[in-house]
Amino acid sequence: MKKFFVIMLAVAALVALSAPAFAAAEPGPSFTVGGRMLTDVGYHKLSKELTTNGKEDVTSAFINLAGHSYLHAKFASADKTSGGFVELGLGSKIGDNESTSLRYAYGWWKVGNCRLMAGQDDGWVGTLIHAPKQYLGVTESAKLLLANWGYIYSARAPQVRFEWMSGNFGFAIAAVQPGSEILPTMPAGSDLYANVPRFDVAAQFKAGGFWTQPGFGWSQLKAEGTPSGSDDTVTAWIGILPVKFTAGPFTAKAEIHYGQNNDIEWSGELITGIRSAPRSMPVIGSTGKIEDTKQVGGFLALEYKITPALEVTAGYGIEKISNDAWKKWSGYKNDDYTRQAYFVAFPYQVTKNFSLHPEFNYFNYGDKIQDGKDFGNEWMAGVQLRFVF
Repeated sequence: MKKFFVIMLAVAALVALSAPAFAAAEPGPSFTVGGRMLTDVGYHKLSKELTTNGKEDVTSAFINLAGHSYLHAKFASADKTSGGFVELGLGSKIGDNESTSLRYAYGWWKVGNCRLMAGQDDGWVGTLIHAPKQYLGVTESAKLLLANWGYIYSARAPQVRFEWMSGNFGFAIAAVQPGSEILPTMPAGSDLYANVPRFDVAAQFKAGGFWTQPGFGWSQLKAEGTPSGSDDTVTAWIGILPVKFTAGPFTAKAEIHYGQNNDIEWSGELITGIRSAPRSMPVIGSTGKIEDTKQVGGFLALEYKITPALEVTAGYGIEKISNDAWKKWSGYKNDDYTRQAYFVAFPYQVTKNFSLHPEFNYFNYGDKIQDGKDFGNEWMAGVQLRFVF
């Protein structure tokens, strides 16, 4: 028995010593683990119009694990034709409110210029490629990347997506879970359902330092059991034109978008970042008639590398939302609403895996649609400590 174990130990050692040679001749599957731990430290001020007390401004110190921290794992087959990706979000805030959430979980298969992806992912319509570097405040006040303040994010949702890339050009078409962000409130006693998937279509073009990825998304939800004579269909769509241009140390990013009821599908996961401000959601009258809400907006962000380690970036975003029903049905003073945001940051790369991101951001909520009075404003100032592995 002892001799048997000695032989087995020798075989195991031989296999271990020869593994590199085998790997060189025929690579095996790959598996990598990564993580991003982000901690926000700063001050957050709400003007009195946005506070619970309604009479005095409130300024609060905060230290939290930013909600876009994560732990992820990547898989790839030996021939690199298939693989997968899983990512868990990590967060904590005041009140012992720690959280873990699913961000991504998908598999992919690649053949030539074609790639098939299925699972939970964000998409090409509202991509992260051109997102502004507004990082401070996602856990404190759901503020990130100027989302809902000039930038439209595709949001992560279950989908099946086909991609084709050749050189500097590519396109993608995806069937996505409809109503993936916020569902409209339909009349009591009715059932809301999706008669077709949501569809996203986008194309990509690159030339030197220029990149663009125009896209269009469309979704339809229906209701069964609504009162006679009422509307039973809600349609949401968004058209996005993003651009990014880099020349030496300078980068410019911009986006314009136009949509209808788009909070149902896009950017909804950060919708709490606009508090009680109007949303791009349908308005349903007492008779069951549906009035669609339109939204138009965009942002501009500029980045400049002062040194290889130090960068300065600043940006501005704006959203305008309108619906005739606010005046016609509810008797409000206004039938349109505008909000604006500004930020400036100084990202500094201390080491390969550690950086500092000092930032100041300001959000102006505009005027209330109900009476035209000031809606209020908020700002945050602080630094994000970023550990990325």
